Amino acid sequence: MKKILCLFFILILFVSSTAFAVDTYSGYHIPVDIAVNDCLIRCVEKPIMVDGTTYIPLRAFSDAVGGSISWDEVNRAAVMGKDGHSFLFYPDENRCVIDGAATDYSVVLYENLTFIPVRAVCETLGYDVLWDDTYLMVKITAPGVVVSEACRDDSYSYEDILYLGKLTQIESGYESFEVKLGVANVVVNRMKSSQFPNTVKGVIFDTKYGKQFPPVHTDKINITPKKESIIAAKCALRGIKNVGNSLYFIESSAASRSWANKNRPYYGTIHTMAFYE
Repeated sequence: MKKILCLFFILILFVSSTAFAVDTYSGYHIPVDIAVNDCLIRCVEKPIMVDGTTYIPLRAFSDAVGGSISWDEVNRAAVMGKDGHSFLFYPDENRCVIDGAATDYSVVLYENLTFIPVRAVCETLGYDVLWDDTYLMVKITAPGVVVSEACRDDSYSYEDILYLGKLTQIESGYESFEVKLGVANVVVNRMKSSQFPNTVKGVIFDTKYGKQFPPVHTDKINITPKKESIIAAKCALRGIKNVGNSLYFIESSAASRSWANKNRPYYGTIHTMAFYE
């Protein structure tokens, strides 16, 4: 009997966590971030989009704004309290109750974590919510909230996203998304290599061995990157790789005559761009 019940609850968990599809772009999850008072928030699992609605991990949000959180095993509900308000999130039932009243908001169980729709909490707490389409980011203005260092994500910044998006747009604006992701990855790989600077802007404007990316030293750097380039940049910054540890890229038509072809291990070619490690 215990085995049957165990299998039953596993089935519920499986159905609850797979009955929806995370929004994607070219096969990759759309890389959404959450910022509270302009501070990027550290999340075990990053925010997701489902049918155009942004869901954020409850624990990360609660910690960032100074809320209390607990788990009600009897009712199988995540309970959050903040500023006299109570929020009950039922991930198995995809619903939430705010201040004792049922709502139309749904809850998502993803990677065994409870994800909540941003506005479900923010509207009740009197927080302003803005979707920043440039950075693919939910920006929350929470008066009186000071985000602690422990809750901040310093792995990349607004500036990193913008400049890596610019470089990606300049170097591969007319190429496929996979090429854009590869170009963005070259910058990130260089940041991790002792041969190059360890910041996005440092790598992009590096001139130690000559101008590494000549176009960025022209007026082209003022370009506004398109969303596809921003998505590629953010995916690369999050560690999503498609060109291994490549440190160089060059148009395949000129690759055979290039310095990289003669001096670096060849990784592979994606459409019209060759990559070298």
